[in-house]
Amino acid sequence: MPTGIPRVGVLGLATSSYGGLVQEAGGRPLRRELLGTIPRGGVALKREWVADQAEVFGSLLKLDALLVGPARTEDLAGLLLAALRFDLPTVFVPAGTQSFDIVPHALGFAASDEDPAEVVIEIARSGGPRPSELIDNFSLANALRAGVAAGGGPELLVHLAALAREADVAGFDQMIRVLVPEASEVVPEWLAEHNAPALLSSLGDTLHDVPTVTGNLKEHLPPAPSSPEKHARLVFVMARASGAEGVCRVRQGVTEVAGECRVFGSEEEAVSAVHGGEVGEGAMLVVGGCGPCGGPGLLRLDGLGRALRKAELEVSVLTDGLAPEDTAGTWISLFTPEAADGSVISLLRDGDLLRIDLTEGRIRTGIGTSELENREPISLPDRAGTRYAARYARDALPALEGAGFD
Repeated sequence: MPTGIPRVGVLGLATSSYGGLVQEAGGRPLRRELLGTIPRGGVALKREWVADQAEVFGSLLKLDALLVGPARTEDLAGLLLAALRFDLPTVFVPAGTQSFDIVPHALGFAASDEDPAEVVIEIARSGGPRPSELIDNFSLANALRAGVAAGGGPELLVHLAALAREADVAGFDQMIRVLVPEASEVVPEWLAEHNAPALLSSLGDTLHDVPTVTGNLKEHLPPAPSSPEKHARLVFVMARASGAEGVCRVRQGVTEVAGECRVFGSEEEAVSAVHGGEVGEGAMLVVGGCGPCGGPGLLRLDGLGRALRKAELEVSVLTDGLAPEDTAGTWISLFTPEAADGSVISLLRDGDLLRIDLTEGRIRTGIGTSELENREPISLPDRAGTRYAARYARDALPALEGAGFD
């Protein structure tokens, strides 16, 4: 515990005002916006870079606590990882404008109804609680349920799996398969009307009363508002023969998707085909080379989403990367093992028929096992280059294990 003025690292975008608030509360702010030139790659690679850069920044300054302001989803996840590595008293002040912003609230890092600068000075002086005391099975279960309800999608699972691994919480892979199918995304209009504490209140008895930086979680929650309507859910789908699986965000009423495969080794190839009018209704786009190793870093296919909207096409997409945050059609993301491993997604060919039963969670095809085994994997571009991205691509874990360094 500090004996003098607490030294508080202030991290995040546009946090200049937070530095002043920390000083007014009796601390010494040491501020840094995010965080160097991030290597090209996907969201998990960016998360790991942010975590590493924050760790370097903090290790040089002998900090007593952290105050983290608004950031993009992957940056916020990286700063949560960094907080665990420092294990210093930490307060998050997410903006509340993106689905992942519910996670610091659910994990106990947010001061919902108190001044965050005053809270961070108080816990810096008292010595806690620290991140290692806040992140456990119970708070991660809260973050899973709340994050799915807020529309976090498959990317939420990746970042929470990385946090669970960093915190040495066992059994997270089983937790997501039990809890995620029980949770539902609320309609966006309800979420826009209510705040993060109200969403947590709406979870009722399924919400664990975990410790937070200001006391126990339920002590600071408002009365539960009217129950939200269900908008979508996350479904795990698996190919029985190979054991490959993916995660699908399913809107209400959708029970099955099927189509004839159009196979691409990169998002750029798929976008070019859409722009060229080579993709029609009833197709199922299969886009490999976008996973943790192939991306590298788990690419979000925003370009393909834009191309499909412009072409007014609503088709299904199967990818080892991530679906855009707001897109039509049914996307199966995080297909594991990814194409860079030579898995089944890299063995599919144009014209193969796939049917995905979203009720039973099964991927079905008429392709025989022996035929698949005799195929060569599709060619994928080498995106890793050198240095950080190359090291990440060599060592990256699968998406549902967090897509961090092994």
